[in-house]
Amino acid sequence: MSSRPGYGTGPSRTALAVGLGILLGLGGVGLAINFSARDPAPPPPTCLGSDSGVADRSAPHGAFVLDPPNGPHNAYYSDVQSYLLRNPAVCGADYWVAWSSVTNGTAGHLTYNFSAVDAHAASWIAAGKEVNLVFQIFSGPSDYVPGSLLSEIPTVQCGNSAVTPVEWNGTFETAYRGFIATAVHHFETEPGFGYLRFDLGVPGELAPVSDIDAPGCQSELASDGFSLASWANYLDGMLSFEHSLDPTIQLLVPISPVFPGEGDNISATVSKLAASDGIGLGTEGLRMNESAAADPDGVGCREDVWCQQFSMYQGEVPLQVQTTAASSPNGSGPVGSLPSLLTVGLTVHAQIFELYLDDWLTAFDPNYPPYAEYHVQYAAALNSLASVVGTY
Repeated sequence: MSSRPGYGTGPSRTALAVGLGILLGLGGVGLAINFSARDPAPPPPTCLGSDSGVADRSAPHGAFVLDPPNGPHNAYYSDVQSYLLRNPAVCGADYWVAWSSVTNGTAGHLTYNFSAVDAHAASWIAAGKEVNLVFQIFSGPSDYVPGSLLSEIPTVQCGNSAVTPVEWNGTFETAYRGFIATAVHHFETEPGFGYLRFDLGVPGELAPVSDIDAPGCQSELASDGFSLASWANYLDGMLSFEHSLDPTIQLLVPISPVFPGEGDNISATVSKLAASDGIGLGTEGLRMNESAAADPDGVGCREDVWCQQFSMYQGEVPLQVQTTAASSPNGSGPVGSLPSLLTVGLTVHAQIFELYLDDWLTAFDPNYPPYAEYHVQYAAALNSLASVVGTY
């Protein structure tokens, strides 16, 4: 990946200072690094530009609102405008974009229109924030894939999964590469966009289909030519293609095992290739049972996969985390409370935090029901996070 405009280099901040500041801040007392009266406190890092407090200081960083409402017809839209749009702890927004929502035409001649995406991003960019995009093809209904293409390629459905395209099919790969190239070339020329992430498997994972452990699923996949080797070749080819575009905008890829609970090496293979190509790594499943805070090397992390890769490639490419779902302010499972999750993320060197709207509203919106009971600790946690990964 070529240099990202707006980001530079700067002096490094010690890990001890960062850890101390966030841990004390999460206790509700704010950033608590002590400086002598003779030494003025350094200025806080900014969302745009270099940040010496993160591992890859020249790459995107910050805390972002995940899929905020995009118009007055959506709940809490006005609250976002009032309490988040110009909030200094908020670096910007991340939007989910279904492939089919920006695509028209026939399978052999797909065309793309990103005007709706540009419109959704406009208010954030006008406010000086950064917008990032997550392009989806495997989430929810099968109509996330353009219908004209879906009718031309084999599909698979396992258990409760959606009807899913056979991604390693040549027709699918050609069409998807065309879409990726178009999206990259469009948004890398648009000011205000920070990074792009394209689904390569089911959302946030590297599996070819959700519910892959359903009875008969592996046999059905095998009948369509699936094997770990063929899947690795598909992922390798897609990442190599992304790199060949020589993007000037940061690209990311999620990492996970293909088969939950099994120690296949797909995550290690993908991480190595992505990092060598300058593509950032992410996890979309941060939740309370992650023990990374107690073990920065990753032993004990869920499925013992992504934390190890984060530890290996921190500083080489930007690392991104997203919670499995909105957090539970009372600390209950499966996600847990946000302050402890932010601690985990920083401990494993994450510098991009995609956080659900509910968590931001709990911290900053007095109209949101959980605000009264939990806003003090949530606001303190997010403000302390911003003191490390960037403020605006």
